[in-house]
Amino acid sequence: MQTQMSALILLAALSGGTREATTYDNYEEAYRAGRSLHLPVLVILNPGADSGVPAVDVQMLRRTSHRRELLANYAVAVIDTSTPEGQAEHKLFNSPQVPRVSVLDKQQKWQVYRTSLALVAEDWNLVLEKFQKGDPPVLRPAPAQCLT
Repeated sequence: MQTQMSALILLAALSGGTREATTYDNYEEAYRAGRSLHLPVLVILNPGADSGVPAVDVQMLRRTSHRRELLANYAVAVIDTSTPEGQAEHKLFNSPQVPRVSVLDKQQKWQVYRTSLALVAEDWNLVLEKFQKGDPPVLRPAPAQCLT
């Protein structure tokens, strides 16, 4: 009995840990993964290599274990906007400039965050922590109307 329990604990330890974030180069694949896993979608629209504009470095995002754990709570799409498919997805997000970072809620109905500003490591931590649950925005009730 004790051997079986030890084997179960060892198996759980070996198979445990956080889910590694899968990075998609296509928004549709990330959208489907997010829907099926009930995860928010992190979309990074990157400029092409020839643009001269620095792209968001996904490897930099994965350097710390904390951000790797946070990224595991997202379906991540990294899109090269210099390709025809990437240009279509760039239009879909109505983004004025790249790189562009957007977070969609876990139902992919709301864009809960977006920026074209350059994010430093601490900014990434804050964004990934804040939106990891994938909750939609809280809608404010309509203002009361006085009837006279």
